Amino acid sequence: MNKKVHQGSGYRLVGNPSTKPVLALIHGVGLNQDMWLPWIPILQPGFCVLTFDLLGHGQSRNPTGHRTAIDFADQLHELLAHLKVDRLALAGFSLGALIAQAFAALHSSRLTHLVLLHSVYQRTEEQCQRVRERYQIAREQGPMATVELAIARWFSESYRAANPEKMDQLREIFSRHTDDGYLKAYYLFCNAETEMQNYPLEQVNCPALVITGADDAGSTAAMSEALARDLPNAELIINPRQRHMGPAEFAEMMANQVLCFLTANGQNQDAQTSMSKPT
Repeated sequence: MNKKVHQGSGYRLVGNPSTKPVLALIHGVGLNQDMWLPWIPILQPGFCVLTFDLLGHGQSRNPTGHRTAIDFADQLHELLAHLKVDRLALAGFSLGALIAQAFAALHSSRLTHLVLLHSVYQRTEEQCQRVRERYQIAREQGPMATVELAIARWFSESYRAANPEKMDQLREIFSRHTDDGYLKAYYLFCNAETEMQNYPLEQVNCPALVITGADDAGSTAAMSEALARDLPNAELIINPRQRHMGPAEFAEMMANQVLCFLTANGQNQDAQTSMSKPT
């Protein structure tokens, strides 16, 4: 599962896109494509899995100027053209979910499925202000100034205690953000309510799955319920006792939830989730 770089975008392609359907996974702000490594063995038997580092993250370039959702969507578009992939399923986490929505609105005919994991949606002014305050701290003091608060919000206390090496890996990832690439992506995340008005959900007609955690304080259950209602063809899962980094803390469970959705085999009965059509 070696990484490659194409025109300044670091990516990993596992499987043959000519023999298996393609599933692209988009990571969140401050992270990199390695967050999906636990998912790949679960998904790879049935899918050709594409992961990549967002602009300003990991091995990808950090172009000058302001960053918008379309910049990230265009990055994925360029990678798909390079790999000669016309149709795909697309999943995104947090900021990656916003980018996935933008790509879906811009290229709806190319998507077979859309999966949105722990996405923000229609935040209140108070919720936005809390994010802006954290952004300002990161801008003034650097990304490491907010990483401990992030770890506490993102993971359960028991998981943090049982996995100190993974917490250290996360700290190390944030320590690598020495230019403004992280801040550009974070600024986009802060202003998502304005930015995402450019990408109407009614244009997204493919089957969609929206997932968040019941204990995610930033990407709340209410947000995902509203997001699923506003998508034309969406299902909803609210995972109990799950904070923001559910895709890492509950990697096997969530990968299987996504796999079940993509293969249309119904609900994973072992996941202890609630799945419903939003009303």
